[in-house]
Amino acid sequence: MTELFREGVARLRDGRKLAYIEAGDPKGAPVFFLHGNPGSRYMRHPDDALTERLGVRLITPDRPGYGLSDYKKGRTLLDMPADIEQLADTLGLGRFAVMGVSAGGPYVAACAYRLGERVTRAAIISGSAPFNRSGAMEGVNRDYRAAYSMAMWPGWMLMPVMKLHDQSVRSKPERALEALLRECSADDRAVLSVPAIGNQVKGFRGEATRQGVRGMIQEARLLTSPWGFPLEDIRVPVHLWYWEGDSIVPVQMGRYLHSRIPHTVPHFLQGGGHFSLYSHWQEILSGLVR
Repeated sequence: MTELFREGVARLRDGRKLAYIEAGDPKGAPVFFLHGNPGSRYMRHPDDALTERLGVRLITPDRPGYGLSDYKKGRTLLDMPADIEQLADTLGLGRFAVMGVSAGGPYVAACAYRLGERVTRAAIISGSAPFNRSGAMEGVNRDYRAAYSMAMWPGWMLMPVMKLHDQSVRSKPERALEALLRECSADDRAVLSVPAIGNQVKGFRGEATRQGVRGMIQEARLLTSPWGFPLEDIRVPVHLWYWEGDSIVPVQMGRYLHSRIPHTVPHFLQGGGHFSLYSHWQEILSGLVR
């Protein structure tokens, strides 16, 4: 029987380790998947056989400071494309697709901008848009509005708060999932109540802060700062997947990206929520590799 997932660690040119998991069809079309925040290489649909049937070789790396990947001081959004390119070279890949969910979305845009024709297609799924614009918080629920605002605090203020929160999540993952369910849309609650998906969410969340919260804090600061590159210069076709029921990354963020990135394929859907990635896994991947 084919092994449906494989773990690995690549050594980058600057000496850092980049950990990753490959899942699905090892001979399939390569797709890099960029996780959310908090997230890790364990984030993906729990049914690897589904990914295999789609003919997809899914590669999910830990970003710097998450899971087993080394922290990189002073990194920017535009540093991630070089890491992806080096990992692709290590795996012997030429061209590939890139997709990312939530906080992974801006990195998809960065890869599409920086790597050009090496990226065949891209997908941003419930991905945050730049915050340095009018109406950036429109439709965001109260808790996440506070979280986005906290991300702009000085590090000495944010570190103890994040440590306490992370300790609570890691020590009581069931309670953390229950709290998440209370804040979600009805569609999200249905998705996260599937045991395999709920367990997968708890797993990738726990692995995210294996090294502590430094990487998560760095990323929160990055995502609420100017991205540092013009969206208008992206030439790769980008699928945008957003749901009206999402109050963490509301659909207005997708509409903003649609207005700025030249070659987009919008999927702005009714209902759903922030975790609709799982219920639309097949459609999202099929759009990247067909």
